[in-house]
Amino acid sequence: MRTDTTMKSMAKGLLLAVLGSVVTACLFLVPGRSSEAVAAQNPPAPPIPGAFAANPNLRHNTWTPVNGKGGQEVSGPYEVVKTWPQQAATDGWTTNAEGIYLQSPDRIISVGRGTRKSPWPNVWGPAVFRALGPDLPPDAQKRGSTVVVYDRTGKVIESWDQWQSILPDVQQVQANPYDPERHLWIATGRGVVQLTRDGKSHVNTIDAADVPQADPKKPYFVVEHFAWASNGDLFTSGGYQVHRFSKDGKHLAAIGKPGSGPGEFGVVGQGLAGAGIHGVVVDSTRNRMYVADRVNSRIQVFDLSGKFLDLWPNITAPYAIRLTRDGRFLWVADGYTMKFQKYDALGGRLVPGSTWGTMGVSPGTFWGIHVFVTDADGNLYVGEDLAFRIQKFTPRKDGNPEQLIGALLE
Repeated sequence: MRTDTTMKSMAKGLLLAVLGSVVTACLFLVPGRSSEAVAAQNPPAPPIPGAFAANPNLRHNTWTPVNGKGGQEVSGPYEVVKTWPQQAATDGWTTNAEGIYLQSPDRIISVGRGTRKSPWPNVWGPAVFRALGPDLPPDAQKRGSTVVVYDRTGKVIESWDQWQSILPDVQQVQANPYDPERHLWIATGRGVVQLTRDGKSHVNTIDAADVPQADPKKPYFVVEHFAWASNGDLFTSGGYQVHRFSKDGKHLAAIGKPGSGPGEFGVVGQGLAGAGIHGVVVDSTRNRMYVADRVNSRIQVFDLSGKFLDLWPNITAPYAIRLTRDGRFLWVADGYTMKFQKYDALGGRLVPGSTWGTMGVSPGTFWGIHVFVTDADGNLYVGEDLAFRIQKFTPRKDGNPEQLIGALLE
């Protein structure tokens, strides 16, 4: 219980604080008492040494134990390859990856939103967030390097700038695993573009203008991700619907509507500037389709005819989702918490001990996970839209097996 003496002391302190504020305000109202005059009576404190000079740990980016001591698992069961890639852009410019497709060990194809002057200081702590704010000025971002091909060392071997006019805002790149020619499909802000495997020829485009809309007065066909059924049908996700197309591009069906109930999808805004459904995965063997309903913080499960089967709630912001090759588990990359987490694909149960990931912009951390893929050697590639980069990770020999992502279903 507070004593009378304590209460009197508190009241006295409050009164002095109020009087001080009143006096300060009055000084600004007196003629000749400008803010400069007041500031002269109260000079600023001497400057503090630069954060980088005072705190070298802000730039620390090595977490491997030495002689079995110390270290941190910043990247879970993986080690980041800091020299990968050799940037397609130079002089402080970076190239991001909204989508990644591993055509072979020496052909890693990424699609992104061009290049930009990186505002990120590549450090830890509050300094990271000083770069947040308004969009970058036009002279700090460029079109170009929209489609980039890397080899296993991260060297840029091709850049398909000839297709920029039909790739206005790319989101994903993938080859149809059931197509003998393995044509590439690229999601854009206006539909889906099909190119030959080598990127030299344009094959087809599914244009948003040709897709029936749930409400013609409020058209909403945008493609964030896509997947195929074993018969070649294409499922695209974006906005508040999943659209199904035949292998020759004919529109077959639309699944979902805006809302928060079962079979409904959350949506905010319009097009890629807004937010709606993100990842989609199809398991033809089990007749199941998984959809990342990120606005409603959940995964929804349907059969391939669009019948609602199940939902998994309280997953903050599921962006990229991938099934393991055997179809037993669904890996979810959360775009807000920056975590990878593994779920039982049939029951929706989070696998204990599978979650890993650290938010940040230093190598090995994540900011805005948008896509992830793995190769035959178990290496992990992650594209981040907020950090505007692509990273490569190699599995650690002592990594937690529950956290290693492993082979994924195409």
